[in-house]
This record gives sequence, structure tokens and C-alpha cells, in this order.
Amino acid sequence: MILITPTDLKLAANDLPPSPQVFGKLGKLLRDPFTGLNDITDLVNTDASLTARVLRLSNSALYGHCIPIDTLDDAINRVGFRAVFKLVGVVAVSEVFSHRNVTYSVEGSLLWENALCCGLAMETLAQKLGMDEQEAYTLGLLRSFGKLVINTCVTKQEKPISFSGNANSRLVEWEEEHFGLNNPQAAGFLLSTWNFPADTIDAIQNQYTPEAAIQSKDAAMLNLAALIAENLGKALPGESKYWESAETYLQQLGLNGAHLEEAQEYAEKALESVIASVAA
Repeated sequence: MILITPTDLKLAANDLPPSPQVFGKLGKLLRDPFTGLNDITDLVNTDASLTARVLRLSNSALYGHCIPIDTLDDAINRVGFRAVFKLVGVVAVSEVFSHRNVTYSVEGSLLWENALCCGLAMETLAQKLGMDEQEAYTLGLLRSFGKLVINTCVTKQEKPISFSGNANSRLVEWEEEHFGLNNPQAAGFLLSTWNFPADTIDAIQNQYTPEAAIQSKDAAMLNLAALIAENLGKALPGESKYWESAETYLQQLGLNGAHLEEAQEYAEKALESVIASVAA
């Protein structure tokens, strides 16, 4: 057993790129009605790599413009605050999931695509429910961050442990047995140190737990979004057993199977578009 302590998690968090923290702070700014253009550009420009990649995406076919832009001010004027927020999220998650996660035996590209798919599915589910689309998108992108920080802790050990689960495996139980905590708990610790909202942390921590998710719309939506990602071929090892309560969650949210299919169709098309733009 490799017991992961809060100190281990804190040290691992220090090794991560700054872009996710910028993403979280940007979300707070956009919820403030007094936020101006300079506030946004000043924050994003603190990470030069992040700024460059956001500008690249702003110039991509994703937004259908042929006149190039080279400043964040121009990017915001072209696509708007909310779209820039989404672009920052895409880049931030692609940076932290840029390498293979050896602890979970999964490629970084799949973790990124799963996160992005969940974010897009959450966005459209929130729209159907009249909920905040930005916060929902954020939840989807961040849901697997606990796996990232656990992997950072584990790979520093002399004898790292790898998950080799099959279709019947249950990931959370394996994590608790080998590390003394699970990935939603690790994500909660990480996001709390980055001052993310308590509701975001609670939803991520309850995404696998039917009893808790029944009490939380956000957690129920996140569970459904992860099911959509799995249906689209973006499943992560050991999670399938946690997405078996879809009917219960749909009823809880006042949705039905048709709504789920619509969300899946939107996520599929939007994911293909983003992946194509990033690869261009």
C-alpha cells in the first residue's frame, strides 16, 4: 500500500502547470458583473503558454474567421468572454493531461478527450435545465483531476502501482485499498487549495456515489455526462459500474432518454470540432 497524505497531495499540486488555476480564477471573474476586459486579459496573460494556445484556437477554423488576431483583447472581441473561458479550459486540461497516466494505465489524450466530452455534455444538460452552463462545463473538465494528482504522488515511489482493471473492476474501491483515498477525494483537496467553489468540489466528490448524487443535481448531471463520454468511446478504466443509475438520475432531474441522446449528439459533434481545431 502507498498511503497518500495531505502533504503528498500538496506537494504534487505544486508540480502541476498553472493553467488550471488560471481557469478557476477566470470562472470567478466571469461571475462578477463588474469584471472588465482588462481583468480577463491581465489574468490569462500571467501564463504565456496558455495565452499563445488560446490565441491559436481563436484563429482556428473552430470560429470560422480568416483575419488573424494576435492579442487577447482581439480574441475576446471576436468570440466573447464565455468562449474564451471555454478555450482556456480546453488548453488547461490538455496541458495537465499531456502525458500517459501510468497509475491508471490510460493515455493522457484519452483523459483529455473524456474531460472535454464531459464538459460539453454538462454544458448542454445545464442548458436544458436552466442551470449555469459555465459552471457545468467546469465540472466536466475537472472531474478526473484527482487521478492526475494521485499519479503524481504514486510515480515518485520506488515501486509504483498500476490499475489493470477489467470491465468488472470498481476503481474507487481499488484506490482506497492501495492509497487510503480515492480520486474524487484527491480532486476535492486539490480544488480546495485552488479556491474552487464548494459546490464544484462536492459534485466531483459525489460523482460515483448514487446515494449522495440523488441529493445533488450537479453530481447527478456529472454522472450522466460521464456515461455519455463512455457511450462515445471515451471511457476510462474501472468506471463503467458507476454509470448504471442513469434512469434514476434522469427522473431526478426531470429529464428523459431523449434529452440524454440530444446531449450525447451535441457532445459528439462539438468534441470532433474541438479536436480537429486543436490538431490543425
